[in-house]
Amino acid sequence: MRPELDATLAAPPSQPSESDRTATAPRSTGDHAGPEIAAGVRLGHFRIEKRLGAGGMGEVYLATDLALDRPVAIKVLPAAVALDPARRDRLVREARAQARVNHPNIGHIYFIGEEAGRLYFAMEYVAGQTVADRLAAGAIAVDDALSIIRSAALGLREAQRSGITHRDIKPSNLMIDGHGMLKVLDFGLAAGTPGAAGDGPVEQTSLAGTPLYMAPEQARGEHVDFHADIYALGATLFHLVAGRPPFEADTFEALMSKHASAERPALPRRGGTARTTIAAIDALCGRMMRAQPGERYASYDELIRAIELASVEHARPGGLWARSVAGLLDLLVGSLAGAALVALVHLVVFQSLHGDSGPYALAVYALYLTALTVRRGRALGLWLFDLEVVELATGARPRWGRAALRVIVPVGPLFACTLANYVLRFFDREVGDVPVLVSLLVVPLALLWASLRSHSKLTVWDKLSGTMVRYRTRRTTAI
Repeated sequence: MRPELDATLAAPPSQPSESDRTATAPRSTGDHAGPEIAAGVRLGHFRIEKRLGAGGMGEVYLATDLALDRPVAIKVLPAAVALDPARRDRLVREARAQARVNHPNIGHIYFIGEEAGRLYFAMEYVAGQTVADRLAAGAIAVDDALSIIRSAALGLREAQRSGITHRDIKPSNLMIDGHGMLKVLDFGLAAGTPGAAGDGPVEQTSLAGTPLYMAPEQARGEHVDFHADIYALGATLFHLVAGRPPFEADTFEALMSKHASAERPALPRRGGTARTTIAAIDALCGRMMRAQPGERYASYDELIRAIELASVEHARPGGLWARSVAGLLDLLVGSLAGAALVALVHLVVFQSLHGDSGPYALAVYALYLTALTVRRGRALGLWLFDLEVVELATGARPRWGRAALRVIVPVGPLFACTLANYVLRFFDREVGDVPVLVSLLVVPLALLWASLRSHSKLTVWDKLSGTMVRYRTRRTTAI
């Protein structure tokens, strides 16, 4: 793999190229800002301290904001850009649009100024390491990789709301500061209409981006929107987990052909990572990296939720033992309460205890469990294990229809056997104990199958109702 294929492609002179990350020296693409500015020189109320690096859109310096006494990154744009009214106006418009994006996962722009013919931007100085630097030591742990991509998606969602598409998402444009907070940097290739809603495509009049992570439609020079950034995030996630990019080739054309039509390699399983976990992340990458933009996630909200479902940090699913014991306890408590209620009704209303109360007890149990699931997200059994039921799509407590479906499906076989016994007793016959015992085994067997096959441990009734059982306690990280 040629190293230059990992660099951002510079746009033609009629269009802006890229900005540089603020804490480490980026590559140079040949369009320079002019002679290096010496330490101590002042640009407005900023004092230059040292040069950090150079890139296609000028040079980046560490400076001190004398008004607020804080470090900033100063980007001095090339003279060719500063003297070209069209390029200059566009950069200023995009800088103003980015400055309106206020989010902890986005590197901020503080100031636009001009001094002695030099057009410059003052930006947030992020002291830390890029994700590319972390990758230099090898693949990243899956939980950390998911946290990085989720944080980037949160920042990009906010940028999209301001009408900004980044267009150059890659590990070297994601930086982790000294507090563990991830920042999306290098919006120099960003395209959009300031003040737009962020849902429409962006006219791409030049090819720019990074081939290793570039969406097929972006490589073809077509209109791009946030789907292109989602594709690049997916390729980046693959790189973080696998330790290598999803596709490699000797030429740009061959590389983009693979992105457009080749079958993506499966994520390798490494270390002690569970097979179901790798399968969940592989499916996540697959959806993010679909060749057709419309087949990717329809919004950042949908993407973020999918990332959380694949992450133990945000959605630790309940396992076989906890759910089996909790379900058995809820069935016992609910059935006893239902039987007692039915017996009381019979005694008070009919003045006699007659017939089999089993079907009625199960019906009352289903009603009791459904109501508690909607109101509290859990009944007694789940409460003992600190578990809760949430909707897959939103993470909120399930609505009545979904809660009822997830309760009715697992007890359906038991209810059917109990009801059959109730009816057959009028004819002095019974279903027998075997069907009842088999129906009692349906739930633990289904839970066992789900635990072995699915990272989220979703059973049939979980999938049908669009819900899941997870632990309420969550581990949190700054990323």
